[in-house]
Amino acid sequence: MELFRFEVQTKTKVIDVIIAAKDEESAFRLVDVELEKFFLKKPEMEHVALHEKKKIRKSAGFVIHA
Repeated sequence: MELFRFEVQTKTKVIDVIIAAKDEESAFRLVDVELEKFFLKKPEMEHVALHEKKKIRKSAGFVIHA
């Protein structure tokens, strides 16, 4: 299992999305799923970029500074 940090670019903002998944393919699919669950109206994505990937062992994390 790995922890992925994505940046999703919309027309007006950048949204950080953190996903735990077994591989990159699953993680990219889950970005869309999580955005649909979080927003009442899913924002139109212009670009999705994978910024970091970490193996999950005893612990793992990211710092997100806005």
